[in-house]
Amino acid sequence: MPRTTRRTTALAALTVVTALTLSACSGVEKAGGKQSDKPKLTTALPAAKGDVDGLRWALYAEPSSLDPIYSNDFPPMEVLANVCESLLRIDPDFTFKPSLATSWTTPDPLTWVYQLRDGVTLHSGATMTAEDVAYSLGRNLDKSLGSYHDAVYKNVASIKATGPSQITVRLKTPDAQFNQAMATPAGRVIGQSAAKKAGKKLGRPDGGVDCTGPFRLATWSAGKSITINRFDGYWDQARKAKAAKVEFEFIRDPAARTTAMLSGELDGSWFVPASGYAKLRTTDKGSLHFGRTSGSYVGMVTDLKGPLADAKIRRALSLAVDRQGIISAAVSGAAEPLKAPTAPGTWGYAQKELKAAYDALPDPNGSVDEAKKLVKEAGAPSEPITIAVTGSQSEMPIIGTEVKRAGESIGLKVDIKTLPADNYNALYSDAKAREGIDMLFSLWQADYPDPTALYQYLQSGDTFNFAQWSDPAFDKLIDEAKATADTTERAKLITQAQEIAVGQGIWMPLYSPFNPVYLKKGLTGAPISSVQLTYPWAADIGSAQ
Repeated sequence: MPRTTRRTTALAALTVVTALTLSACSGVEKAGGKQSDKPKLTTALPAAKGDVDGLRWALYAEPSSLDPIYSNDFPPMEVLANVCESLLRIDPDFTFKPSLATSWTTPDPLTWVYQLRDGVTLHSGATMTAEDVAYSLGRNLDKSLGSYHDAVYKNVASIKATGPSQITVRLKTPDAQFNQAMATPAGRVIGQSAAKKAGKKLGRPDGGVDCTGPFRLATWSAGKSITINRFDGYWDQARKAKAAKVEFEFIRDPAARTTAMLSGELDGSWFVPASGYAKLRTTDKGSLHFGRTSGSYVGMVTDLKGPLADAKIRRALSLAVDRQGIISAAVSGAAEPLKAPTAPGTWGYAQKELKAAYDALPDPNGSVDEAKKLVKEAGAPSEPITIAVTGSQSEMPIIGTEVKRAGESIGLKVDIKTLPADNYNALYSDAKAREGIDMLFSLWQADYPDPTALYQYLQSGDTFNFAQWSDPAFDKLIDEAKATADTTERAKLITQAQEIAVGQGIWMPLYSPFNPVYLKKGLTGAPISSVQLTYPWAADIGSAQ
């Protein structure tokens, strides 16, 4: 799923950011500390020993919706991971565990049968039924609703309740990944009765959402905060939440979020502003931890009829970008440069084969002379390349400025269009909003460790294939990879597709960031691995004493 910039804040003055970036990309000390200050990675924190009255947590933007089918961005997913549950669960060690489904079988390549957990209570007080589950998953098949998880359900023919505690999913073609996706937001379950009663208000501040997780939605004060309360009727009392409530405060300004953490006003935050790393790593108010992720920060081409129509121009721009400079300036060294749109953190199988294919890819940081040669061969477009940025995340203006510098260094005209938070968010759902934009930036996180989970978004017609790029060979390879259960064979297919994706440059790979989490002194238990978008992380946080 993408991290759009529905994590947005007011922009810092671009002139200041520009000066910072140019010095940083030249190897000069950056805002977050020296380039050698690469953060240490943490694998896990000690488990909490006691309960707490509540947590005050930062969100860098207000969720646009808490309806699970529209949950494909970080702020709503952070909240819903604690409120709504899927059929399966991915634990912090990335193993798949039963959740609302106790078991699952595939009697033939076109069928998945799920046995459902009995005695699960919805937050409304009703008992979860097979009809609730079939309804919840089935909403993703309704084209009129426009689910953000349409890629997951591409091969699904039908979803039906086939017993009091059973649902059956029929596929059009074999899909080895469908079951994995049932541990992601695509497999979330809501109460059918409450959903129909809410109608178009479902997932909105005045409509709510009825789920089964360890927390229930209590209040949503539009423009200010969301509060979730511990659900005492939760089916898994062994995993009962340690916090009585969590208040998510919408703090768009990165500097304001950092200040709130340093002052002790906040108990914690994911997606900590990189501009605050130096202070947060040394404060006595709490601790900043980093874990590895499957995330990829990329530049997404949005228009193949404009100045980025030629693959040689896209390749030239990518070659000229200083990725290590971006990492130093934008995220204080807390990332690794990327050669492909998917990161090594997605290699959940056939790691030897996937690594070999990745290592064989061309180095994206080529010479300026090589980039200039490509521009000369293709012919420099007369119109400027317009890239969109916003300040919800402190790294984005820095990235945009470096891409502009890179383009202009090889003879390309590049304009930066700075958008307010809501306008930038609209780029992800409104084609008209993208008119006049050639590239935007986004952090993508694989919901489960498989490169196919991200590459499927580049298939023809996908919601997030903004450029409307189409390559039949690529589509065929992804379809075959999704249908292939043998992981070694799947790796062969996905690496072939990867070569096409890298060569075409529809998504320009930049870096894979580390996963930052800040916790106030006295708290512990937060998972460090990047599962906060799918796993009920807030239930684990409690007192260290």
